[in-house]
Amino acid sequence: MHTPLLSKLSGRPLWVVIFGSFFMHMTVLANEPDAAAVGIRAAIAEYEDAVRANTMKIIEAKTEEEKNKYRATVPSAEPCAKKVLSLVQKHADLAGSAEGVAWLVRSASALPEGQIGLQMLGTSHASAAGIATAVKTLEFYPYEVGVPILEAVRKQNQNLPERAAATYALGMQHLRRFEMTTDEKMASAEREKALQMLQEVTSKYEKVTIEGFPIADQAGRTLFELANLSVGSECPEIDGKDIEGETIKLSTFRGQHVMLMFWGGWCHACHDALPQVNQFVTQMSGKGLVVLGINTDVPEEAKKAFETYQVNFRNWSDGTTSGPITSMFNLRSFPTFYLIDPQGKIVLKNTNLEAIRAKLGAGS
Repeated sequence: MHTPLLSKLSGRPLWVVIFGSFFMHMTVLANEPDAAAVGIRAAIAEYEDAVRANTMKIIEAKTEEEKNKYRATVPSAEPCAKKVLSLVQKHADLAGSAEGVAWLVRSASALPEGQIGLQMLGTSHASAAGIATAVKTLEFYPYEVGVPILEAVRKQNQNLPERAAATYALGMQHLRRFEMTTDEKMASAEREKALQMLQEVTSKYEKVTIEGFPIADQAGRTLFELANLSVGSECPEIDGKDIEGETIKLSTFRGQHVMLMFWGGWCHACHDALPQVNQFVTQMSGKGLVVLGINTDVPEEAKKAFETYQVNFRNWSDGTTSGPITSMFNLRSFPTFYLIDPQGKIVLKNTNLEAIRAKLGAGS
């Protein structure tokens, strides 16, 4: 019986070889960037290379005057944004245009082009692949802006990363509304919506990663926060060591108000807050308030920060912004303040020093 040469060489039937080769060819083509992606990537790379080159000049400058000269010449994102938007509009029917929309939303949000990209995210590109990172950033947008876009993506997009990002960001939007409102009925409804969205992320998208991070893990930490770190909840125990290795336990301070401050020497906003906190510590001495910090610097840098800012309150040393205490509290910004009452319940969270003063009737 005659056997085709191709089949002899492969040891497989001829039709398997032919269709296998065709499939491999189509897979390669599918993975190749289209005209939109090629142009958009080139425009973004040109801009980022210019920023890096300018940054190196700042780093290598010998004098402060020279550094300031290069700080004044940091390339603007506007020319890149215009170019990217033009390419997106020209190639709106190509899959690669989604890269441009995602970049505009993430990196040019303050520009008109970024706002157009935001509109596209919820309309022409709501069903596109490759927009997950941009979709996730909508957790930080105003509710009225972010939620309609996130709902459109959830409804129209069949790709797991995009659906996961939209569901997570919706959960975070509802969480923020729950924390901000003083209307009990609205708070209850928003809390329930947040729970629903975040539980869906943990159950349906446990294998999805966005920018290298499992999104289900992030949702899980936020579910813990909802259950244990809401206003009115008893604050979980904090049991750790300070920079000298001495143990500090939060429960030791029951019977007094406790203000927690999450901070780090790396955090520029903390630099402005620390002198005010030091002053507040002095003002409230002997008045039933203890101030405790959770420092997120590596130990060597922590010691420098304590000296530089003359920190006059005790601190747990958490080592990094992903240390055990900071992770448990699911921090989203620095500095972050909590106020805990003498019974150990959370009175204020994600607040500021002025609100704590007002709550305690401490004045300024």
